[in-house]
Amino acid sequence: MIRIVIAVIVGFICEYFALIETLDTPNWLIAILLHAIASMLFTFVSYIVIPAKYKSTLFGALLLLFSLLFTLPLFGVLGVMFALTFALCKPLKNNDIEIQEHKIPGLPFEVRSISANPTYSMGGLKAILKYASEPNKRLSAVMAARHMSDTQAIPILKLALKDLEDDIRLLAYSTLDAKETKLNEKIGLYQQEILLTTQQPKLSNLQQQLAEIYWELSYLGLAQGALREYVLKKAETLSLQSIKYVKKPATFVFLGRLCLALGKYELALSHLAQATDLGMARRHVLPYKAEVAFCMNKFDDCKRYLKELPEQPKGSELRHLQEYWNA
Repeated sequence: MIRIVIAVIVGFICEYFALIETLDTPNWLIAILLHAIASMLFTFVSYIVIPAKYKSTLFGALLLLFSLLFTLPLFGVLGVMFALTFALCKPLKNNDIEIQEHKIPGLPFEVRSISANPTYSMGGLKAILKYASEPNKRLSAVMAARHMSDTQAIPILKLALKDLEDDIRLLAYSTLDAKETKLNEKIGLYQQEILLTTQQPKLSNLQQQLAEIYWELSYLGLAQGALREYVLKKAETLSLQSIKYVKKPATFVFLGRLCLALGKYELALSHLAQATDLGMARRHVLPYKAEVAFCMNKFDDCKRYLKELPEQPKGSELRHLQEYWNA
């Protein structure tokens, strides 16, 4: 503090004599020299007084302050010194701005889950892909489909594979390929685990889980043609192996759906009936029985199954079927 006071006093003295030199028979060399000494002293004072966060570069800060002080006359020196130091030490505060602080989440963290009912719809994205003339809109539709469930997204992505723009087709293909690769990786992991497992009922549960992944490849439309028939048969074989040791009603419903997809209608009805015998609620079985009866051209049975089914919520697909067949 004493050094600051001494520097200020000496600086004022130098500026005083510099002013005197300019008034009476001016000696500009001495006046400029005295003014330079005063500027250096006031630079030292200003640098000490300003907050530490503005002292990141010593040479640059000193040079800036000295340049400002040296190029101004006496009252300018005082104005710059007090203006800079006061402005930096007492900045204006704006209390009208409301700032809400949030804690930084720890790593690793997960992004927020997408809403089950997003603002966009499956039909809306399909319409954009079919009719939008701007490629950016169609590209945005494909990117939006990536945030939907697989059952909704895959038909949209398959439609995007027919787009004329290369970027849109490549994005849709890479997204579909990533989904298929993920399922194939799961299949590989379950196959390895099955090979290492001999104890029941763990083995039967693993076989059924693997069968459901094979079914998902077909159900999502990732397997087509001969590949679809292959994965369905693999799922059927694994489920039949599973029920040898663990007989679950849900497994027989699953087998009924597999046989329905493979065109084995009589066997599908047999599995669905066995699921009911094991305690599966009829409301979970009757829709599949109605579908099997329709595929076998037994329309009276189809109507009877839908009539036995409890009334479904308004707007659902089953409610529409009930209203059609019972009209």
